[in-house]
Amino acid sequence: MKAKSPALMATLRNCPTHYASVSREMYLESWAELQREEVTPFSKPTIPVMAALLLYDDRFTGLLNAAEQAKLRSLVQFALDRYEQQINPPNQLGRRLAGLINKE
Repeated sequence: MKAKSPALMATLRNCPTHYASVSREMYLESWAELQREEVTPFSKPTIPVMAALLLYDDRFTGLLNAAEQAKLRSLVQFALDRYEQQINPPNQLGRRLAGLINKE
Protein backbone atom coordinates (compact mmCIF):
# COMPACT_ATOMS: atom_id res chain seq x y z
CA MET A 1 0.00 0.00 0.00
CA LYS A 2 1.28 3.49 -0.80
CA ALA A 3 2.40 5.82 1.97
CA LYS A 4 -0.42 8.04 3.14
CA SER A 5 -0.22 11.75 2.50
CA PRO A 6 0.10 13.58 5.85
CA ALA A 7 -2.00 16.46 4.49
CA LEU A 8 -4.76 14.10 3.35
CA MET A 9 -4.76 12.26 6.67
CA ALA A 10 -4.91 15.55 8.59
CA THR A 11 -7.84 16.69 6.46
CA LEU A 12 -9.67 13.41 6.96
CA ARG A 13 -9.08 13.48 10.71
CA ASN A 14 -10.52 17.00 10.89
CA CYS A 15 -13.65 15.95 9.01
CA PRO A 16 -16.68 16.07 11.34
CA THR A 17 -17.85 12.65 10.19
CA HIS A 18 -14.58 11.14 11.48
CA TYR A 19 -16.02 11.42 14.95
CA ALA A 20 -19.28 9.61 14.37
CA SER A 21 -21.52 10.12 17.35
CA VAL A 22 -23.10 6.68 17.08
CA SER A 23 -22.17 3.17 16.10
CA ARG A 24 -23.82 -0.23 16.04
CA GLU A 25 -22.03 -1.13 19.28
CA MET A 26 -23.25 2.07 20.96
CA TYR A 27 -26.79 1.28 19.81
CA LEU A 28 -26.67 -2.18 21.39
CA GLU A 29 -25.16 -0.80 24.59
CA SER A 30 -27.79 1.94 24.86
CA TRP A 31 -30.60 -0.51 24.15
CA ALA A 32 -29.37 -2.77 26.97
CA GLU A 33 -29.28 0.22 29.33
CA LEU A 34 -32.82 1.21 28.34
CA GLN A 35 -34.05 -2.32 29.03
CA ARG A 36 -32.56 -2.15 32.53
CA GLU A 37 -34.37 1.10 33.30
CA GLU A 38 -36.37 0.65 36.47
CA VAL A 39 -40.11 0.89 35.97
CA THR A 40 -42.44 0.73 38.94
CA PRO A 41 -46.14 1.48 39.41
CA PHE A 42 -45.16 4.61 41.36
CA SER A 43 -42.55 6.06 39.03
CA LYS A 44 -43.48 8.27 36.12
CA PRO A 45 -42.20 7.12 32.72
CA THR A 46 -38.96 8.65 31.56
CA ILE A 47 -38.80 10.48 28.25
CA PRO A 48 -37.20 7.55 26.35
CA VAL A 49 -39.79 5.10 27.67
CA MET A 50 -42.68 7.42 26.83
CA ALA A 51 -41.29 8.05 23.34
CA ALA A 52 -41.03 4.30 22.77
CA LEU A 53 -44.59 3.77 23.99
CA LEU A 54 -45.92 6.56 21.77
CA LEU A 55 -44.20 5.02 18.76
CA TYR A 56 -44.85 1.37 19.54
CA ASP A 57 -48.21 1.01 21.26
CA ASP A 58 -51.42 2.31 19.70
CA ARG A 59 -52.99 2.61 23.15
CA PHE A 60 -50.64 5.54 23.89
CA THR A 61 -51.00 7.41 20.60
CA GLY A 62 -54.06 9.23 21.94
CA LEU A 63 -51.73 11.30 24.13
CA LEU A 64 -50.69 13.21 20.99
CA ASN A 65 -52.86 14.68 18.27
CA ALA A 66 -52.33 13.66 14.64
CA ALA A 67 -49.97 16.55 13.86
CA GLU A 68 -47.85 15.83 16.95
CA GLN A 69 -47.69 12.13 16.08
CA ALA A 70 -46.55 13.01 12.56
CA LYS A 71 -43.82 15.30 13.91
CA LEU A 72 -42.58 12.62 16.30
CA ARG A 73 -42.47 9.98 13.57
CA SER A 74 -40.76 12.42 11.20
CA LEU A 75 -38.05 13.23 13.76
CA VAL A 76 -37.49 9.56 14.47
CA GLN A 77 -37.22 8.85 10.73
CA PHE A 78 -34.62 11.61 10.37
CA ALA A 79 -32.65 10.07 13.23
CA LEU A 80 -32.91 6.60 11.66
CA ASP A 81 -31.68 7.92 8.32
CA ARG A 82 -28.71 9.67 9.93
CA TYR A 83 -27.91 6.60 12.02
CA GLU A 84 -27.91 4.48 8.87
CA GLN A 85 -25.57 6.95 7.13
CA GLN A 86 -23.14 6.84 10.03
CA ILE A 87 -22.99 3.08 10.42
CA ASN A 88 -23.08 2.44 6.66
CA PRO A 89 -21.38 5.28 4.75
CA PRO A 90 -23.18 5.92 1.48
CA ASN A 91 -20.38 4.77 -0.82
CA GLN A 92 -17.56 2.25 -0.96
CA LEU A 93 -14.84 4.90 -0.81
CA GLY A 94 -16.44 6.37 2.29
CA ARG A 95 -16.54 2.94 3.93
CA ARG A 96 -12.88 2.34 3.17
CA LEU A 97 -11.85 5.75 4.44
CA ALA A 98 -13.88 5.29 7.62
CA GLY A 99 -12.27 1.88 8.12
CA LEU A 100 -8.76 3.27 7.62
CA ILE A 101 -9.36 6.14 10.01
CA ASN A 102 -10.85 3.91 12.70
CA LYS A 103 -7.84 1.57 12.53
CA GLU A 104 -5.43 4.41 13.32
